Amino acid sequence: MPGYRLGVPRASHVLALRGCVLAVSVLEDLDLEPRERGLVLDGSPPVSVGWPAVRVAIGRHSPDSATARRRLADWLRLRRLVADLGADAGKVLRQAARAVALPPGHAAHPGRAWVAHRPLGGAMECGLGVLGLLDDPDAVMVLPSGIVTAAGADARRWWGPVLEHAEGMGHLAVQRLRRDADETQAVLRPIGGVDVPSLLLAPALRRHLASEDGSGMRALAVPMRTRGWYDLARIDPAFVAAAWSATDDWERGFSRPLLVTAEEVTLAPAGGDAVRQSLSDPAAARDWQRDVRYR
Repeated sequence: MPGYRLGVPRASHVLALRGCVLAVSVLEDLDLEPRERGLVLDGSPPVSVGWPAVRVAIGRHSPDSATARRRLADWLRLRRLVADLGADAGKVLRQAARAVALPPGHAAHPGRAWVAHRPLGGAMECGLGVLGLLDDPDAVMVLPSGIVTAAGADARRWWGPVLEHAEGMGHLAVQRLRRDADETQAVLRPIGGVDVPSLLLAPALRRHLASEDGSGMRALAVPMRTRGWYDLARIDPAFVAAAWSATDDWERGFSRPLLVTAEEVTLAPAGGDAVRQSLSDPAAARDWQRDVRYR
């Protein structure tokens, strides 16, 4: 990583990391104390975190960015939780573990060490998250490998049961889609702590979506992790990009439609300007003549 020698940040990088830590302490109300070699989280027991670990938590993002501060705050809260749980930390993390699928380069993506599975198609990378362990009982946070290590656990044994749970939620999603087949919404929603991208890990859901119209492929709009639209004939082409841009970085999904088959999830090819195309489309004389949901 640029700026490192034997895993130790240079002095200029330490100053930038120290500024990020101080900002997190003030803005996120975390009790910590910067030290020469890192920081110490207040509590019983106190937790020491070195500058290399802080840099890993921030990832590729600039230390003075809002994304870096949020990543570090989440990492430190989870680290404090592990210390508070003590010997029970591994068990608690395992019980709360969920599958999380993110686009490569997503703001919340912890890095290559986190990735446990890469579905065919290259649109997603998948790893572990935890449900409801901090303030929001319904929130799923990614679980960086450093936190698992601090808990003294081996997460390699977790992925199989976690993936089975995601597949079970995918089966439940198929049942709901069949039940609501007469409705016009055509919307996917999270189920059981598994968000929409992660539901696509389930072969049953992919097969259902891909085979519903007999083509073997379905275009799916997932601009946010909490919603997916699979009837794109009723959606304005500019909606996906606009919804993605308007969504918080942490909750963003995919900036372009997904193409889903029984075996793959891939991004639609880049190109064109959906917003310009939509704005240049002349308005119909009457609203009912335009078969789209969003204007």
